[in-house]
Amino acid sequence: MRLSANDFSSADFQEPFIYERVRGRLVVMTPSGPEHRKAARPFYRELCAYWQQHQNLVDAVDVEGWVATSEHDDRIPDICMYLSGEMSDQDVPHRVPDLIFEFVSTNRSDQERDYIDKREEYHRIRVQEYVIVDRLKRQALVLTWQAGDFAERVLGPADAYTAQLLAGFSIDLAEVLG
Repeated sequence: MRLSANDFSSADFQEPFIYERVRGRLVVMTPSGPEHRKAARPFYRELCAYWQQHQNLVDAVDVEGWVATSEHDDRIPDICMYLSGEMSDQDVPHRVPDLIFEFVSTNRSDQERDYIDKREEYHRIRVQEYVIVDRLKRQALVLTWQAGDFAERVLGPADAYTAQLLAGFSIDLAEVLG
C-alpha cells in the first residue's frame, strides 16, 4: 500500500505489529519475539542508566524509535539514543538519532533490512553509530560514521561494547550473545 509521510504519521496501526514506510509503501512486520526482546533488554537497561546519570549529555532513549531516512522512508529502529546538542530542538521523525541499535531477527528479509538497507539509509542521514546485534552469529557489528561508509568493528561474546560518543559506557556482551 502506498502511503505519504503525512498519512504514515497519522495512521492508526494495529498492535502488536510494527510498521515502516519503505519507498512510499507500507511494510508490516511481526512484533518482536521473546528472544529479540531478551537481547535488547540489557542495552536498553544500560542506556537508560547512562541517561539517568548523564542528563546533560543525553536527551532521550527510545524503544522502537522513529526516524525519517528520506522523503519516502520511515524506519522504526529497535533502540534510538539522542544526545544533547544542535538537534535537541528537533522532533522525531526528522531528528536523527546519534546511536541506533538493531537486534537481528531470524527472518532473512529482516536480516537483509538490518545489514543492507538500514546500513545505507542510516549512513546517508549521518547516524554517528549504528550497532547491529546478531545473537544468531553471536556478534555485534559496530558501525561508526565516516565519509563514504561506516568504519566497522566486530565484537563477540567475550567483548564489551563501548560507544565513542558515551564516555565510560560499557556493556558486557556475554549476557546478550551467550
